[in-house]
Formats: sequence, structure tokens, C-alpha cells
Amino acid sequence: MSLRRLFYKREIPGPSYELSGVTIPNPIGLKYGGDPYGYQFHKFKNCMYGFLSVGPVLPTVGDLKILIENLSTHKNDAAINVILSHGTASRGEDSITEDYNFGLSMLYDFADMFTVDTTATYADSSKPLQDMTLLQEVLNDMLQLRLCYEDYKPIIVKVRPQIPENILDVLLDYMRMSGIDAICVGEGENSIATVKSIFVKTQGRLPIIGCVPVLKKEECRAMKNAGADLIAGGTSFFHRGPASTRRIIKYLKKSK
Repeated sequence: MSLRRLFYKREIPGPSYELSGVTIPNPIGLKYGGDPYGYQFHKFKNCMYGFLSVGPVLPTVGDLKILIENLSTHKNDAAINVILSHGTASRGEDSITEDYNFGLSMLYDFADMFTVDTTATYADSSKPLQDMTLLQEVLNDMLQLRLCYEDYKPIIVKVRPQIPENILDVLLDYMRMSGIDAICVGEGENSIATVKSIFVKTQGRLPIIGCVPVLKKEECRAMKNAGADLIAGGTSFFHRGPASTRRIIKYLKKSK
């Protein structure tokens, strides 16, 4: 370790959060964006995030091997959340389900939790996982596959903040009965209201991850007050320094 890296090494501040048995060092995390292979992963080692999201990762052997190599090479104390996806050319229930199962099985030993993103747009401009029937089939298969492993890894579903109320109700009922571990609300105009609605509907019993565009103190407080247990956002240390995560956590503690 170079003297520079030793000087800037920072311990991740608490408080920690337990998500289905997985310890997340603190509730502030970095959402994914533009780095599905984990090439930039090592740059966030000393930024004190509680969790880091990587992806979306395509279910091809080549792409998955690159990500596995980077996750194995650049160890990080933060919990690793991998965003799974299906292939851009995949069509139909069988092929899409197989894609998610393949990604989960390849990456299971290298991540702490997995997210299925229903908001993602692929090459054909479709969003197939907004079809509840297909989404449930994908999740059912992943839940069955998870039973094959000794270690339990949380499975999360990400929804758009504009999700219709009736669809949200169906999804929450399914999640309660099936064993999905958490719901993530994407960033957007109605994200705070959607987080609050989910918190009320589930009586605070379902862990919620709220997304914000950039990690700022006021936005994180608003998301926390709405009922979010974890908060994911874009990087803020470019403007505020790598200690911005610690300052956000201190601010949230004081504003309880």
C-alpha cells in the first residue's frame, strides 16, 4: 500500500443495517451507472459508502468473467449490490428467466445482494419486467435457485416512482408472500411520495431503498423521513470530498 493510500484510508462509519442477515456498514450507498464491469470499483474503496451497486450486468460469460475478476481483485468493505439484467436480444419468459438465473448463479459467491431492475430500458426500448406475470416468474425462479446455496443473499426489486398504485399493491402482496427481501424506488419526481406510500402500505415491515440523483444531506434526510432504510445516490465526493458520506450520516443522526 502506497503512503498516499495509507494516509487517505478511511474506516466506514456506522450505523450498520441488517438486511436479511447481511450486514451493511451504513445506510448510504452508491447507485450504479456506467460501469457494468466494475472497472471503477476500486476508486470508491475509501469513500465510506455502506454499499456499492454494480451493473446492470449482461448475462454473457465474457461480461460476467470481467466483473468477477474486478470484484475479486478490488476488495471493498462495503456491501456489494449487483444489478442483474437479461440479454438485449432475449424474448419470451423462458429466455429472460434463464438470463437472470445464469447471472445469479455466476455471481452468487462474489456479491452480497442482488437487484432485479424493472425500470431498465434495453436495446429494443421495451421494459418487459413491468409485466407482473413475467416479473413474478423471473423472481420465483431466482428464489428457487437461491435455495441451492448455503449462504443467504437478499434479492431486491427496483421499481419506478411512477408505478401505478394498483400494480404496486399487487407487487407488494407478492413480495410479502414470496420472500423478496426489499424494494428499491428509483429516482424521480415522485420518489419520496412512493417511498412513503410503500412504508404506509407495509407498515414499515418491508425494507425500502430510496434513490436520489446525487447524495446530498437534505435529499437523504427527506428520503429517510419518508421511510427509506437505505439510500442510494450518485457520487458527491467529486464536489464535496470523500468524507461527504460521513457528513451525511452525522447530519441524519442530528436531524432525527
